[in-house]
Amino acid sequence: MINLEWLRTFGTIYECKNITEASKQLNMTQPGVSKHLAALENHIGKKLFERTTRKLMPTEYGKFYYSQISVPLRELEKVEHYSSKRVKKERCAITIGCTTDFFKKELRHLIYSFDMYIVTCFGTEEELIEALETDKIQLLVGIKKHSGYDHEFAFFKSEELVLICSNDIEIQENPKKDEKQLIRWLQGQTWFSFDNKQDDLKKFWETRFSSAPKIVPRYILPSYLDIIESMKYCQGFGIVPKPLCEKELGNRTIKMPFAASKPIHQKRYYSYKPKNSKLKEILTFREQMEIIHANTT
Repeated sequence: MINLEWLRTFGTIYECKNITEASKQLNMTQPGVSKHLAALENHIGKKLFERTTRKLMPTEYGKFYYSQISVPLRELEKVEHYSSKRVKKERCAITIGCTTDFFKKELRHLIYSFDMYIVTCFGTEEELIEALETDKIQLLVGIKKHSGYDHEFAFFKSEELVLICSNDIEIQENPKKDEKQLIRWLQGQTWFSFDNKQDDLKKFWETRFSSAPKIVPRYILPSYLDIIESMKYCQGFGIVPKPLCEKELGNRTIKMPFAASKPIHQKRYYSYKPKNSKLKEILTFREQMEIIHANTT
C-alpha cells in the first residue's frame, strides 16, 4: 500500500524541483525527504526524477504520475485543513433538505467554505416538505413555494425555464407558421418530466401557446440533471432551468428547438418552521449563499 506521505513528498519535490526546498516546506530533514522519494519509486517500480547538479527534473512518467495525484492530494489537504480547524473551535450544525440538482450545481463545490457542520437530505418535494414539518431537516432549499403548513418562506433565486430536446430531433423550419400543427406535433413527442404535476411544462405551454398542454410524460425522472443527461441518449423533450443545461447547450449535446415568446421564470425559496432552534444557523447559511451569488452574478 502506498503511504500518503510519500505522495505528499513527491508532489512537493515536483513543485520545488529540489530536495532542499521541499524539505523546508515539508518541515522534514533532507534525508527524510530522500527516503520518502526512494520508497515511492521502489514501490511503483518507476524512476520519477532525473537528478542534475542543481535541481531534479521529472521523468516523463514523473510528469504523468504528478498529473494523476495532484488533484486528489489537494482535496485531501482541504479535508485535513478544515478538519484541523473544526478541532480548534465549536461549529454550529444544520440539516438541509434540497434537490440533487441544487446540491450538485450550487452547493457541492462550496461545501468547504461554510464554517459549519452541514448534513444534506434529498427527496421529492412532498418528502422534503414532510421532513421539514417533522423536524428531520431544519431548512429546505430549492423547492417551489408550498402551502398547507405553518412554514416561513424567503426568496432564494429566480431561474429561467427553457424547452430542450435531443440533438437529433428534426424541427420544422418556421415553428410559428402553423401553430396548431406545431402543438399537435409536440403533443405527439416523447416527454420527460420532473414530476407528475408538470408545473414547469404547464407554465411554458401557457406562456407559449396560451393553453394547457395535453401531454402525458413517458419518463418521470428524479431531477432536471437526469432529464438533461437522458436526452443525450434518448429522443425526447422537456422543460428545465436554463442554468442547469447551459454547458450541454454549448457543447451541442442537446438543443433548444425554439424559444418562448417571452422569458419564463420560476422562483425558488428557502423554507423553515418559524419556531426553530436553528434559526441562527439558517440565517448564517442564507447570508453566505447570498454573498456567493452576489460574487458570481
